Formats: sequence, C-alpha cells, structure tokens
Amino acid sequence: MADVETRAALKRILAAMSAPDGKFKNFRDLHKSRGGAPAPAPQPEAGTLDRQRAAEAARRLAESAGGGARERIGLRPPAFGPMQHGPACYRTAESEEMQLLASFRLRTQFPDDVQAEVARLPRDPAPADFAGRWDLRREVVYTIDGEDAKDYDDAISIKPLADGAVEVGVHIADVAHYVRPGTALDDEALARATSVYVADQVVPMLPEELSNHLCSLVGERERLAYSVLMVFDAQGKRRDARVGKSVIRSARRNTYKEVQECLDRADTPGARAVGFLEPSLRLFERWTKKQQELRDAKGSMRLNSVEKKFVFDERGEVVRVVDAPRYFSQSLIEETALAANQAVGDLFHARGLPTIYRVHPEKDPEEIEQVARGLAEHGIHVPKKERLTGRDIARLIQAARKKSNAEALIQRIMGLIERAVYEVHDHEDVATHFGLARKAYLHFTSPIRRYPDLMVHRWLWAVESRADEAVRELKAEEFLADLNDVASHCSLQAELAEMAENGMADLKICQFLEPHIGEKLEAQVLRVSPYGLEVRLTAFNVNAFLPTRAIGERAKVLGPTLTVQAGKRSLSFSEGHPIRVKIQDVDFVKLQVLLQLG
Repeated sequence: MADVETRAALKRILAAMSAPDGKFKNFRDLHKSRGGAPAPAPQPEAGTLDRQRAAEAARRLAESAGGGARERIGLRPPAFGPMQHGPACYRTAESEEMQLLASFRLRTQFPDDVQAEVARLPRDPAPADFAGRWDLRREVVYTIDGEDAKDYDDAISIKPLADGAVEVGVHIADVAHYVRPGTALDDEALARATSVYVADQVVPMLPEELSNHLCSLVGERERLAYSVLMVFDAQGKRRDARVGKSVIRSARRNTYKEVQECLDRADTPGARAVGFLEPSLRLFERWTKKQQELRDAKGSMRLNSVEKKFVFDERGEVVRVVDAPRYFSQSLIEETALAANQAVGDLFHARGLPTIYRVHPEKDPEEIEQVARGLAEHGIHVPKKERLTGRDIARLIQAARKKSNAEALIQRIMGLIERAVYEVHDHEDVATHFGLARKAYLHFTSPIRRYPDLMVHRWLWAVESRADEAVRELKAEEFLADLNDVASHCSLQAELAEMAENGMADLKICQFLEPHIGEKLEAQVLRVSPYGLEVRLTAFNVNAFLPTRAIGERAKVLGPTLTVQAGKRSLSFSEGHPIRVKIQDVDFVKLQVLLQLG
C-alpha cells in the first residue's frame, strides 16, 4: 500500500503534469475559496515544478501498491480531449474551461475500448434480466431530484404498517449489473472514481449511455435496482432491514420544487402534477422530521449552508449568481440516503466483513486548541472537553449566526472539522463518522457517480449470492491491500474533484466580472486576515479579495478587525461592515478578481 509521503507528493504535483502551454498553472489561491487565507508568499507555478519528481512519485506509488487497482489505473489510455456534450466551451481543448480541467488531469473522453463495450449494452433492460429479482413494479416508487439533474440513481417508496410503523424503500440503480470487474468500463470508472460537477458541465464517471439512460431510474421505464427495505417504528427507530436485487418502474421523475409546493399545499402546476403522490409524500414528511429529531439528539451536524448557483444565457455566459433555494424536500431525500447507507453499513458490520466506509475523523486536539483560541477572540467559546461532538459544532454555528460577521465565524468553526475520506474497516476496527455521529457508515446510494458505492454494491451482492466463498475472498490479505488502494485513490479523486469544481467557479466569476473592470461597487467585509479582506460584492453576489498591499502596510488583526497603515492614516476594516471597492483587474492565471479601495 502506498506510503503517506508518496501520496502527498503526488497530490502536490498533479497540477505540474498539465499541458505546458496551458494558461492555468497556478492554483495556490484555490484554497481561499474553501475558507482559507491567501498564502503569505507566492508559491511556485506548476510549470516550474520538476516533472521528473511527478513521474518518480507516480512510479513509487504504483510499485508500493503491488499492482491491482493502481496497475489498472496506470494502464488506462489517455482520455483528455473535447467533450461531446455541454456548452461550446467544452468542445474545444483550447478553451479556458478545458485547460482548467486538464490541470486537474480529469478524463473528459471515454477511450475506444470503453465505447466498444458500451455499444454492446442494451438501451433498456431485457425481461430475462428480471429473473430472480424482487418485482416491485406495482409499488409506488418515484424519484426526487434537482430541476437540472440528468442522472437519477435513487428512487424511494414508503408504506404504512401497523402501530404507526412504516416500511421505507430506497431503490438504487443496479450499476454493478452492467459494470463488471475485468472490463474496460470498470477500469475507467475506477480511474475517474467520481463524477465532477462544475458550474456548467458534468465530467461523468460513466458514459452517458449508462448514467443518463440504462442505469438512470427514469420515469415510467423498467429499471434494475438494488433495493433496501427498512421498517421503522412509530418512534422513528429502525427495527428491520433487508436488501435485494429488484426491478422497479418509477411512477414519475419529480423535482424538489414540485414536491415542496405539494407539501406546502400550493396551487401550482408542479404541485398538481405530483398530487397523486401526496399520501406517500405526507408519510415521508412525518418520517423525515422524526429522523431529524433523532439525529439532532445524537449530536449529528446539520449545517444548512447556502449554495451559490450560476445563471447562464443562451451563449453559455454567466448573467448572474443567485443563492439556490433550500427545500425541506431535499432533506427528505437526504434522510432516505442516510438511512440506506447506514443499513448497508450495519449489514457488513454485523457479518464481520471489511468494506470501504466513509470516515470522518476527529480533529487533532492541538489543531482544535489553535482554532478555539482564534474563535475566543470573537466571543465564540469552544467547549473544553475531551472530544467535541457534531452537536457542539452545531451549537457554535448557531451562536455565530447571531453575529454580524457570521459567515467568517462559520468558516473558522469549520476548521474544527477534518475532511471525510474513504477507508477500509471491519467489525473490530469500526469506522466512525464525526459529522453524522454514526458508526459503520458507508456510501451505497450513488453508484452512477461514486466508485466506492459501486464497490459496496458489488461485494454486497457477492456476499448475498455466494456466501462463504465471497467472505473468504473479501477477507483475503491481498484483496484487502488492493481495497485500501481503491479507497485511497477515491479519496484523492474526490478532493481533486472538489478543487476542480471550486476552480471552475472562480473562473466563471472572473469571466463574469471582467467587463466590469474599473467599476466602483458596494461590498461587505466577510473575513479579515493579515493578508487582506475577503469581501462580497453585493450587486453581483460573489466574493472577491482585497489584499493588504493594495491598502497600505503594517497590517494588524485584532478579533474581527484589520488595521492597516496607509501613509499617515490608520484604516480599520471590520467583518460584517460595508466597504466601497473598485474592480482593478481580473487575473486569469490566479483566478482572482483584484480589488482596490473605491
């Protein structure tokens, strides 16, 4: 298994392996979009890094893995080039958008061997595929997704039982039925490990023929699924769970907005369209609220963050940035996914079997102390206890929301939390998820866009269908070493995907604001640091950075206030307060909007 130093080195120099003529060679400012302060000193541009170090790190990583997953990934042919779907800017490799994707080594085309295998797949499942499956086509099953969703990998159902109990069904696309081990399709999915959702495009893990058609649980079409049927009592506690391959027929593809309008009893076309599902949705509404109560009682974290969404014109250019609406109907789907993921994780745990879990580790105590000292300067006091819980974090966020600099404080509070990763665990070394306050939690519900989910599907079925033989295979030392490599690779790819998504958002903001260079604007100070001010440009609903060097010198931060010496004047800037700025320039290398005082 790859050593930590090698993985870290490879991760640092991935950007160095982008095309030498690419415009995007320096992503040192990307972490600012994730809540960090700008680097105090310039970092070397990717083009200046030693490419031999990259090759050496990749070689060491492959050798330490001993073949297996790493070898399969390394043998995949090149897969970068113009895409066949999406806006025009993704159909040429020279565009700014495609150069950014290249910098993260994203695979934007499916090689010939994958396309040849896909060409042999049917458009729809054949009746012969239904043999031996639960026939759930007469059940009221349906999907709920965002309005712009294209792949539907989860459907839900609910039935009332005696004494206030309910049976909740979560039906996940049976991707493993089509994506088999030893195929180019599986190797390509492993290499990608995740779909990447940037502002105006999707770089899918699987070809469209599967992700948008054969495996997508589209309305009124028969589809193969892996179903989790769970019984919850009147108090919301799970009393039973069973899993099985199934065939379903989704009654309708619904949107969050339509379902919310129905739950709100609004008289709208969307509410009327889903009206026939209202009895089922009302059951789900009650069940979801009960699950939220139980989660809150256990100390699970619920952040309710605001998501920014780009609005594009017919030419594919950004016309505005809006806060995406947040619906209760989204929570409904989130709770069904949490329940199914937990039920499958509990099944592996109960049988004493290893698998890939989603792990959210606790923060190092020294790092917690450092963050706590910073928060104390703002009147936010982190509890002094042996271990924090998700409930503690939620209470800190609730206290922060009452302050004028809430956004900056919440960013700092999130410094108390580690990143979630994929790791292999078993019943003796139980996986824990700090944020969700859960044990033995894994990802099962999105095999169209996450490779760990596909692996869980594959081995769940192997254990269900081949029993002792599969158990021996799953516990074999060689296999576990390979599974650890898969988990490590998927963690890295998920982080790179997030960085690419943030980088593309920064690029779109730069493109959006370039015509406004020279304009003076009202802004709000979001966060201060010795390096400058992160501000929100109110008129455009986007964030930008005003560096200290553009204001003056001798910067000093005390709590929420930055003081800068500008000549003989001492200027102070406080989080949450208004400020007037001017857009000086847009830097398309650093993906940064450059400001000065207005």
